[in-house]
Amino acid sequence: MNTPRYLRFARFWLGLALLALAARAEDEPPKPAAAPGYLGELLDRIPNLGSLELPSFMPEGMFRFYSSPHFGDLLHRDYVRVPVGMRAKLRDQLEVHAEVEGYFTHGLSDAAGYGFDRLGVGGKYVFTPDSPTDAAWSTGLDLATPLSRPPSELSDGHRHIVPNIAVSRPIFPAWRLLGYGTLGADLLSHTALPANFGRNQLHTDALTLAAGVARDWPSFNTSLTATYATSALLSDENAHVFSLRPAVIIPLTRMQGKRTRLILTLSARSTWGPDGHEFGTSANLRVDFLFRSRKDLK
Repeated sequence: MNTPRYLRFARFWLGLALLALAARAEDEPPKPAAAPGYLGELLDRIPNLGSLELPSFMPEGMFRFYSSPHFGDLLHRDYVRVPVGMRAKLRDQLEVHAEVEGYFTHGLSDAAGYGFDRLGVGGKYVFTPDSPTDAAWSTGLDLATPLSRPPSELSDGHRHIVPNIAVSRPIFPAWRLLGYGTLGADLLSHTALPANFGRNQLHTDALTLAAGVARDWPSFNTSLTATYATSALLSDENAHVFSLRPAVIIPLTRMQGKRTRLILTLSARSTWGPDGHEFGTSANLRVDFLFRSRKDLK
């Protein structure tokens, strides 16, 4: 007799929950990050700053594995996207990262198949500040490319190469307020997939400038990021996109283990571009698994 679809769905998510609980098994915790004061701690805790590739302060030999399933897909799509990534500090100033996103039918609506839709890799070199009040700089290079032939809405059909430079600096240390900014170039090349740009997404090479502030509160963090992108300087297309993104980041400390960390992010985005104004909200739950190489523990 075939198992009902809702029972298969329940068993799957129950299995994921058991894996997360198993990861909380007692073990020696990794050493804390060698960060200059709250600057490194705040950058490390706020997930939405990761996409800006700001300077990082993980200690050498530290590895971070993470995943942030798109639970909103259960309501809006026939599949669930599950990005899984890794960040590693190979040297004191050199960090590399990789992320692959997979998707699979969740069983609540039509079948959409399964597979991998995106791969991202990159690295950055961090110029560590001499004191907690100095600015920290980094320069890096990221590559994102579609994989296989996923549902059309999961890919714009292009490969993205993004060289970037970023800076972060405490503004008012007494308020635990951090300022940050980044400048990057998004260089596109077409793949075998059909072009499928989203609303207010630039269709050619573009420059992107982002700036924002973040504050560390006793039990949560907040951030506000403004982003401006233009294709006027790198192509014949004269288009511009501006967006504002406020976010509240809540570490779920009571659900954490010695090597695991759960972070809930609630955010909104208001965007103005060639296709008009759009507004959206999102919620994201990320789980981190932290490890340190054995030679660095000695």
